[in-house]
Amino acid sequence: MEDAPRLEITYPARVPMKIIGRMEELCPDMVLELILAHLGPQADGDEQHQANCKGAFISYTFWITLPDAQAETPLREAIQKLPGVVMQL
Repeated sequence: MEDAPRLEITYPARVPMKIIGRMEELCPDMVLELILAHLGPQADGDEQHQANCKGAFISYTFWITLPDAQAETPLREAIQKLPGVVMQL
């Protein structure tokens, strides 16, 4: 079976980022603070997030604009250190 061709991404790229964590611990304001610290100001309306809750877990989806291919990894590493974070998509 052949591997699917890798999509070429052009930057800047606006992409969704979902952070899943424990409802009692994960705060969307802390996530937004890291997004702004790593990526700078975001497009109008992108500082708002969507939230979904199931049981003891909550997910927050933010739309972010990545300026280049190297910007995503440091941001994800910083978010992973926040209290309550379980997974990122």
